[in-house]
Amino acid sequence: MNMVEQAERQGRALAICCLVLAALLLLAEVVGSRLLHSDFADGFWLGMALVCALTLMPWRRWLRPTSSLNRLLDDEGVREHRRMSCTAGFWAALLAALATAPLAHDTILAAYDVSRVVATAALVAAMIAFGTLELRAAR
Repeated sequence: MNMVEQAERQGRALAICCLVLAALLLLAEVVGSRLLHSDFADGFWLGMALVCALTLMPWRRWLRPTSSLNRLLDDEGVREHRRMSCTAGFWAALLAALATAPLAHDTILAAYDVSRVVATAALVAAMIAFGTLELRAAR
């Protein structure tokens, strides 16, 4: 297997991983906020959120900038997809904040719950956007 095939395979795996992580984060938010009110559920959600945020970062370029495989995995297309997905996450966070602001004002939701909803909306939107853009580019 040559370097280009290996990069394509790892790129598809990252895209699928992003979609799976987005689903797990959303599930952790729903279960943690509605079904289980425990420290474990809160910690699991926080861990998933951190993993999702780290997945969207260009860590390959930072760790080994001279690797030819990392250059293939972090080309201009991937950078543009990352930028577009972060834009989608920003708009999702803004909409979630505007939607939950009246609930927080009337103390229906606690500030912690609002922050979880906003962060989950941003990360899930960004992860889904990045995963679908990468899978579409891999075809």
